[in-house]
Amino acid sequence: MAKATKWGSTYKVLLDVGFLADAFTLDSSKLDSTDVLNGSTNFVDITEYVTNININRGRATQLDSFPSSSCTITADDRAAERYFDPLNTDSEWYSGGSVGIAPRRAFQVYGGTAGTTAMFTGFVYDLNMDYAEPNLSTATIVATDALGQLGQTVLTAFNPSSQLTSARVSAILDRPEVAFSTATRSIETGVATCGTVAYEDATNVLQALQDVATAEGGRLFVDRSGNLNFDARIAVSFGTAVASFGGTAGVPIQSLANVYGAETVLNRVAVQIEGGTASSIASGTASQAEYGIKALSLTGVPLATDAAGSALALSLLTRFQEPVVRFSEMDVLLNALTTAQQATMASLEIGDILSVSKTFSTGTPATVTQNVVVESIRHTVNPSTHRVTIGMGQVQLVLPFILDTSALDDTDYALQ
Repeated sequence: MAKATKWGSTYKVLLDVGFLADAFTLDSSKLDSTDVLNGSTNFVDITEYVTNININRGRATQLDSFPSSSCTITADDRAAERYFDPLNTDSEWYSGGSVGIAPRRAFQVYGGTAGTTAMFTGFVYDLNMDYAEPNLSTATIVATDALGQLGQTVLTAFNPSSQLTSARVSAILDRPEVAFSTATRSIETGVATCGTVAYEDATNVLQALQDVATAEGGRLFVDRSGNLNFDARIAVSFGTAVASFGGTAGVPIQSLANVYGAETVLNRVAVQIEGGTASSIASGTASQAEYGIKALSLTGVPLATDAAGSALALSLLTRFQEPVVRFSEMDVLLNALTTAQQATMASLEIGDILSVSKTFSTGTPATVTQNVVVESIRHTVNPSTHRVTIGMGQVQLVLPFILDTSALDDTDYALQ
């Protein structure tokens, strides 16, 4: 059952064991148990045995592709009467000669104040057992999200015609050798067009999808509920912050870091499209004169035309040619938060916009507030604490341009 902590959050960890786990069995099930006739679910609740949860989702920088997210849990196998142990054929999670905790079994972690907010949804990748004499045993389960599944899948050769990046993502996911459910994907309409690409036999599916995301200049990731998201290229955002951190009224911050330097600058971007012979180059000459040349080169990008490559290069140059003092990472400790703040932390998602403030005891200004976008989320949960580390990227928020009201040269406004 779900486990409540002393700081107010409630957690639940569910595991698919591959068979109906709550089917009423004569001479085995108890009359007052939760088992039902014919059974209703393959999931078992393993929360009471879990001692540690570590979730790692997102990417390091805004120029990286999103890797597969992971979740690692540690469980007390002795308290579970060796139910986790694949060598124990008496385990309730062992059926018909098969081990219930097997690769690609569904795996879910929930949090929040009621234990109903999805924090991770994925699939079992690995199960490791550690024995300590005389009778101690610990189970470690490693799970990955759907990107991990796609990274182990390959395409059969096919040759799609020119289409929007969003249509190309759907075309790859719809392939019979991929067969990714339409119910667990959210595909935004792209702004870039992919060219005709001859995908060879055994092309890695995840790499093919990440190449399309690079061509779009958008995001391809799996959210905390297990849905694959493809976000279109965004130059500016009309969104608003979903939560405030720091300052006098925001969610309290334990630590905050900012970056400012060469790692935040790109002033020469070269994009060579698939099958092309030359790169389209966007250069920020003023930035190069001020900070030196910081180059990014993308090759084999599956765009339809050199003009599309030029547009991608210019988009990246515009975003990154000037150094920006940016809040890059913060730590939040759930133990000290209110119920509402804990609910906010459990529901944070990649792509969310946050308002982050830092107040200083000396210097000017006394308070700095920035809008940032969530690029990574790490949860570390043990019996005494729950720490969340949020990696952040830069975002430009604008207001909708209003005719006869907004100034033409005001960069705080844009057309929707």
